[in-house]
Amino acid sequence: MMHRTLYFIFFFSTLCHAQVQNLKEVVLKAQRIQSSIHPMSQTDIVQDSILLKQEIGELIQFVPSLFVSSQQNFSQDTRISIRGFGTRATFGIRGIKVLWDGIPITTPDGQTQLDHIPLSSIGTIEVLRGVSSGLYGNASGGVITLKSTQINNEQTLTATFGDFGTQHLVGSYGFKNEKNIFRVILEHKKHNGYRHWSGYENSLLALSNTFLTNNGNKLSVDYSYFNSPLALDAGGLTADEVKVNRSQARQRNLNYKAGEKVKQHQFTTRWQSKKWTAYGFFTKRNLDAKLPFEFGGQIDLRRSYYGLGIQKDGRKKQWLWQYGAEAAAQRDGRNRFKNILGERGAATLDQSERFYTLGIYGIVELALSDWRFRASLRADTHYIRLVDFMGNNSDNKNLSAYSPHVAAFYSFSPTLSSYVRWGTGFETPSLNELSSNPTGETGFNNILRPQQSQEIEVGIQLKTKISDASLTIFTTTTQDEILSYELSAFPGQDFFRNIGRVDRKGIEATANLFLNETTTLKLNYSHGTYKTQDGNDLPNVPGIQFNAGLNHLFGKTNLSLNIRHVGKRYADSKNLVEVPRFWAIDLYSQSKWGITTWTMGICNITNANYYDNIRINAFGGRYYEPASMRQTFARVQVQL
Repeated sequence: MMHRTLYFIFFFSTLCHAQVQNLKEVVLKAQRIQSSIHPMSQTDIVQDSILLKQEIGELIQFVPSLFVSSQQNFSQDTRISIRGFGTRATFGIRGIKVLWDGIPITTPDGQTQLDHIPLSSIGTIEVLRGVSSGLYGNASGGVITLKSTQINNEQTLTATFGDFGTQHLVGSYGFKNEKNIFRVILEHKKHNGYRHWSGYENSLLALSNTFLTNNGNKLSVDYSYFNSPLALDAGGLTADEVKVNRSQARQRNLNYKAGEKVKQHQFTTRWQSKKWTAYGFFTKRNLDAKLPFEFGGQIDLRRSYYGLGIQKDGRKKQWLWQYGAEAAAQRDGRNRFKNILGERGAATLDQSERFYTLGIYGIVELALSDWRFRASLRADTHYIRLVDFMGNNSDNKNLSAYSPHVAAFYSFSPTLSSYVRWGTGFETPSLNELSSNPTGETGFNNILRPQQSQEIEVGIQLKTKISDASLTIFTTTTQDEILSYELSAFPGQDFFRNIGRVDRKGIEATANLFLNETTTLKLNYSHGTYKTQDGNDLPNVPGIQFNAGLNHLFGKTNLSLNIRHVGKRYADSKNLVEVPRFWAIDLYSQSKWGITTWTMGICNITNANYYDNIRINAFGGRYYEPASMRQTFARVQVQL
């Protein structure tokens, strides 16, 4: 009954304040088509919230049905799931498409790392909840669109220091005139970690230049270099080990010196005119990793992925449309060696993997009085190839999918609207998942199949001068859901299998209340069930999440109080191990004095005992990666 009462409080508390008005139309980029309405569940995060936080994961964890984990294991990188999509990720993000200024940073096979994104350059974030393959193709169980801040003639220096040896230094130089917009960012991070053997250090260089033409066209060229020479992995602990010392590292991770080194170069370019948009990108990422086991426990991965896309927008009377095409390729040179207590041993795997993808799509929207009707269709084809240099297990696959999407939107008044949406999604196994062969042999795991989903969503949206609220109900059916597991013969190594059908059903409520000119209250609540065909809950997906954020401006000082609740979840597919629910409270303040901006934060004020990450189906009960206790940080930014 609690969740029913809560979302009615959220939604109808805003209805009682409703005021009819003409609201300014805002075009939402994540839905691709140039429309001011959004017949889908979407959350927008603005720069004022971004400036208070330290990591991207802290920004988006207040989105309904979105769950962030592994924010303190920088060897594994931030993991994100939306409505249970992405929960199987063993590192980084799976099943969710991420774009940076309209250009995909997700690899063609559906993996995303966020370690190379400078937080200081993010202006807004748009999150689409729910399957979106009709818009973005493979691995679109949700979409996260990052948009850069506007570049002005300014130079800034920012320094952050905090507990556990936190050091974060950023220098930014911006230049703007009638022909060019230029920015360079230099960034260095260092952190010892709350747990033993969890420190990291990395540096980033980001260059951006936009050429402006007399007729309003834009050509943007960007380059970034990311170097992470140190990212240690403390590993998962058993429940008994957590009780003894929650900050310790797993002994096996220490013995095998678990961690990774990463270097990445990324080039992107984007052309924009009134009707046409085109982009291209090339990324080269080298990974050297040590895992806590001997056979195949050292990884040498040389990855390159690149692609291009083009789209055209059109408008005529009551019609809007967009059509486009995207092509991308990924090449992984994957070598594995024995890990002899941190030293490299004999080779166990040497293979070249390829993933090629081509997608074409079209979106059309029709306006009829107070109704809007939207439909999209996308066709994707994928060619996957493996060349085995150590055995006779070379292989190739062809996978194709058609992804339709339809929606209807009705406006009751200038402030109140509702919609219904039906869409489909598909997700191929990634190259890493296909290469994790449980037989111990080289080559692909040919038993692993793509997963496919269908989703129905109904929502109601309210937007007035003093409130912004929404209520969403969704039901999703996924066939051949992919999930990770471990084997006793290969402890610490992740494998993947199809577990059959998963039914996702849930309700999401959000309310942003502008209490007065200086005070805002943000609330969101989600309650969902994520059941496998065996009747068990999908592991590491909380059924209940609640977030509250209170912001108040005292003169030149902004205070922000955030409260987060994560309900119970399970660490294993059989639901034998329950992960306790928890509450966490964070407090931030920010003050502007002349050319300086001072920010202070206290995270986990109450010293709550909770887990930063759960290792799904880990062998030997090593599920738990404890989160840090109370920690503080201070930041100063100087505008020169």
